[in-house]
Amino acid sequence: SLDGLGEFIFSRTRDAMVERIKAMPKGSWSNALVTDGYDEPVKLAATVTVRDAGVEVDFTGTDPMSRWGINCPIIYSKAYACYALKCVVAPDIPNNAASLAFFTVSSPVNILNAVRPAPVALRHIFGHMVPDLVLGAIAKAMPGKILAEGAGALWNIHISVRPVSGGSGRRAEVLMFNSGGMGARPGLDGLSATAFPSGVHTMPIEATEHTGPIVIWRKELRPDSGGDGEFRGGLGQVIEIEAIEGHEFDFSAMFDRVNHPAHGRNGGGPGVAGVVRLDDGTQMRPKGWQHVPAGRRLILQLPGGGGYGDPSKRSTEARANDRSKEYISENGK
Repeated sequence: SLDGLGEFIFSRTRDAMVERIKAMPKGSWSNALVTDGYDEPVKLAATVTVRDAGVEVDFTGTDPMSRWGINCPIIYSKAYACYALKCVVAPDIPNNAASLAFFTVSSPVNILNAVRPAPVALRHIFGHMVPDLVLGAIAKAMPGKILAEGAGALWNIHISVRPVSGGSGRRAEVLMFNSGGMGARPGLDGLSATAFPSGVHTMPIEATEHTGPIVIWRKELRPDSGGDGEFRGGLGQVIEIEAIEGHEFDFSAMFDRVNHPAHGRNGGGPGVAGVVRLDDGTQMRPKGWQHVPAGRRLILQLPGGGGYGDPSKRSTEARANDRSKEYISENGK
């Protein structure tokens, strides 16, 4: 039987969590984020309360459910809230029933606690914003220890490619997972084009092109997109997509941080907002199904992460290194 070993692991985990939570400041701290939403901005709100018995997160104050599929079930919101807490309280302690038992998450019915039959297909958009929301509250309790806000939600895109009317060719459905920049950390720059909090990777562009009649002309870091600071926010990326000759495509945009970029921390500047457009300058919406005609290219400019600390303290050497890295990315050399 493994029961004895399991109890040993749980008891050690439980004792370690008690020790970590005991060392935290006690009280309640609140934070709010304004996100792009679908057809209007959406406010997310959280209050984090730390007691000797554990840590509570309450999403009271968050905007109501939406008629669009951007609602998030409470189980998804709870998972990402606990992830944020775990990163701060005990990143080195195993995730198990004993460690997670110290975290409780509650909410009235709202966009982070959607109930049936609310549409939830794009739950990841606001679910991936929950860690920044929770960390923003904890930053007030533990100044100088929490990273800046990042791009948050993945820039997922579903592409439906087909031959132009009357033509011949291939049809295909292509899904890409793309990441903006992480927020800068106390003592370190943010990671560029890196998924946080999801950790998901995407396929190489060669594999993506193999799945359907599309060409990805560019996939590179986006210069100057990270927020300024003593430690710079992670860079977003630029992705340029076109259907092959004789084809057109529709795409489902699942993006955020277009109208509300990531905030910096402790004096750091905001990350640069995302942009969705065609190569002729036509602006596209950050969410919903849209059309790209044959011969046009879709350009995605993913948002950067917020900076951390006073920008005047960033060293000359670090700034020179920033430009060198961006030049290499921009020119492919």
